[in-house]
Amino acid sequence: MLKYTLKVLIPLTIIFVVGCTGKSPIPQNFVADLDEIRPLTDAEVAENEAEVNEYNRTIGVLEERAVADVAEKKVLLKEKKVVQKAKKELKELTKKILKKRKKKLLKAEVKKIAKAIKEGSSQREIVDILEQLTNGEITEKEAKALLREHTTLTEKEIKKLIGKTKKIQKDTEELAKELATASAEEAKEILEEAGGVSKSDILALVSKKKSVEVMETSFLEKTMAQLYGRLVRDRELGIEEAFCINIEGILDHLLVPPSYFETNKYDLDQYLNEINKHFALLEPVLAEYPDIIISLEGNTDERGTVEYNKALSDRRWNTPEKILLALYFDEDRTQGLGRSEQCPLGRDEGSSTKDWWSKNRRTDYIFKLQ
Repeated sequence: MLKYTLKVLIPLTIIFVVGCTGKSPIPQNFVADLDEIRPLTDAEVAENEAEVNEYNRTIGVLEERAVADVAEKKVLLKEKKVVQKAKKELKELTKKILKKRKKKLLKAEVKKIAKAIKEGSSQREIVDILEQLTNGEITEKEAKALLREHTTLTEKEIKKLIGKTKKIQKDTEELAKELATASAEEAKEILEEAGGVSKSDILALVSKKKSVEVMETSFLEKTMAQLYGRLVRDRELGIEEAFCINIEGILDHLLVPPSYFETNKYDLDQYLNEINKHFALLEPVLAEYPDIIISLEGNTDERGTVEYNKALSDRRWNTPEKILLALYFDEDRTQGLGRSEQCPLGRDEGSSTKDWWSKNRRTDYIFKLQ
């Protein structure tokens, strides 16, 4: 900006600074230089004005875009809440079906020891005791004491019943994990193979899963289309994203949420299923945008040296990248960046330091043009 005017301003600034110090007189050669300065031509003045106007226009566009981006994101957030509500309903339905299955299996085990139930007690009471144990409402010690009170089972038989009960609970938890990331058709196969679930319950779960999948895919397609439009726009304007992301207006987190880490950690064991689930849904959507790449960007909280945080943030993007390369993408569709602690998120008013730190220990999945 003002490339011709600067030719005049630079020597004048030097003279002003030197003159104000009071340390030495102005050298004669500066006066000679001033004598050589010519007035700007009409063409040079016009070019300067054009550059000033372009700068002001760009600043105005950036401000307008920022407001529009945030407003657009708010609309998408409302739509995502609808999807999240449907997903919550699906989760509750899954929980209800698995609870029914667990109770059915517990009843079958109690039926086997029916003759050992004392007079005045019932199979239902024994099932309730076992359910309380699986739900964590009573301890194993308390469950054993209640079984002694209500049955004539030996210690060995009680131990065996407790063992079967714990296995049923473990199987239920594993089924819940499998179903959480399974497609509708996969869920059907999982439940049929597991047994203990009625055909009507399987049909209800599969139907709900299909409905949620359609809603989620539609949302991802719409969000990706809008994000892609922004990427093209920003490239045309020459205002592609800077080193630190403006989290407030980005759409990337609506597509794939960040992965968060414990202090000093970079492993992703607990996120493997979630990452797989998100990118499995996104894979067919991304197939429509071959010029988009995924930038994995690692962050740390403010503690630790710059060198340590840089190394840690690099590991935090490198680990999930290995998962994506193994399952979904070629190397030319991913890139990584460790930001250390240099781009912290804004701290919410009233939030604790620990909560703020936990928000910054993350990897963002950011979509960019090649």
